[in-house]
Amino acid sequence: MNNQNSSSWTLRFTLFGIPVRILPISWVVLALLGGAMGVSDGSDLLRVAIFALAGMLCLLVHEFGHALTGRAAGALVEGIEMAGMGGTTSFATLPPNRTGYFLTVLAGPLSSLLLGGVLGLCFGLQIGNAWVGVQYAYLMPWQSVLPLELQQQIVLGLYAHPMPHLLQQAYMVGMLICFWWSLFNLLPIFPLDGGKLLGSILNNYLVPCAIGLVVSVGLCIWALVEGQWFNVMILGYLGFINWQYLKVFYAHKRG
Repeated sequence: MNNQNSSSWTLRFTLFGIPVRILPISWVVLALLGGAMGVSDGSDLLRVAIFALAGMLCLLVHEFGHALTGRAAGALVEGIEMAGMGGTTSFATLPPNRTGYFLTVLAGPLSSLLLGGVLGLCFGLQIGNAWVGVQYAYLMPWQSVLPLELQQQIVLGLYAHPMPHLLQQAYMVGMLICFWWSLFNLLPIFPLDGGKLLGSILNNYLVPCAIGLVVSVGLCIWALVEGQWFNVMILGYLGFINWQYLKVFYAHKRG
């Protein structure tokens, strides 16, 4: 953990014996992702706050997935830092074998996906059917394949067991974030978890960086066409990182 980023606005705590730091910039990025630039009234501000809190919860669970699994696999965990577009789990030593490393990396997105399921379970309990809530958590992002029967069960459940709009919105946002961010993190783009997993499987990071460059540039072009400017910046940055890593790995291989 880098002390030079310390600030009086930095939130610090320890959980499960692991020190955590949340830098102010992480809240700024989450707010921007949640639509802070389009806030016009109190309801918009509340929507951004819900997104930021749900996003931070998802990111923390993700990083604790890495940290706790890594510690169980024999790694020495230094701490977790939330900054910029995500979080980082710092290790003094990595797991002693490739299997342990693979599981440590995979545990991050799986943990946030599990959190989405837990939110779905809680949502389901609120409307009187826990299993319907779990199904909804994982199928809701794919609106085109959402079974009509499931939609009807959700509507009837909300009608029979009404809940505050704010709470319903928090559930929906939380489930969506857990699903889509986990899926995004599993893309074969280095240094996302998907790129690291591919590198661990191949025992070679040159190929994942080449694939990551192609995927990130392709998605960046798609985001540009769709007018998703913030995603253009994120994907463009990831493409740049893969290009830099690709040059380093290629030079190392030739040397």
